[in-house]
Amino acid sequence: MTTLPTSISFDDLHALRVKGRASDEAYAHMLGVSVAEVASRREPLIDAGLAQRREGRIAFTSLTPEGKELHATLLSERLADADRRGGVQESLDGFLPVNGDLKRVCAAWQTRPDGTPNAHDDPDYDASVIAEVAALNTRVGELLRSGSTAEPRLGRYANRLDAALARLQEGDSTAFLRPMSESYHDIWMELHEDLLLLAGRARSEADEG
Repeated sequence: MTTLPTSISFDDLHALRVKGRASDEAYAHMLGVSVAEVASRREPLIDAGLAQRREGRIAFTSLTPEGKELHATLLSERLADADRRGGVQESLDGFLPVNGDLKRVCAAWQTRPDGTPNAHDDPDYDASVIAEVAALNTRVGELLRSGSTAEPRLGRYANRLDAALARLQEGDSTAFLRPMSESYHDIWMELHEDLLLLAGRARSEADEG
């Protein structure tokens, strides 16, 4: 079993592996901490040569080759835990049908039944789509909170999805599909990638739901 310094956790590495290039805001969301706490989680990785920081207009943190190698080792050890892997696989198996349903709802948000673009000028129509998102959110939330007994990080996704849905229900139409904004779809895509990694699965057509 690989031993990590007390200042570094698997989650610190795994969040960067899932995200690829993480702004402080994105890293905070994935770790379930405040933006003010991000530096204390990021700097030990940089000091150990496991992560690198790019400053500038678009600042981000990403894993170094050494960080990716260590993450792969730690992930392999987690995959050897049959109970943990089984719990994650159960979550993934339950997620895939809901994933297919979300794709349909995303299409309905963008395009009306007659094939015209949704201009979001019909409050009743948008409300009907949001109600479908809420129903899907209930299903996936139950899966994630159940799966969090095997992999606690899954519970954070449930909380993040709840928060994005609340923004959407409160009238923020960008909270559903807008890229790079902690939108519902952004979080969902991260979740899908995370589940595949934690289950030791490579993405295929069968994993699209």
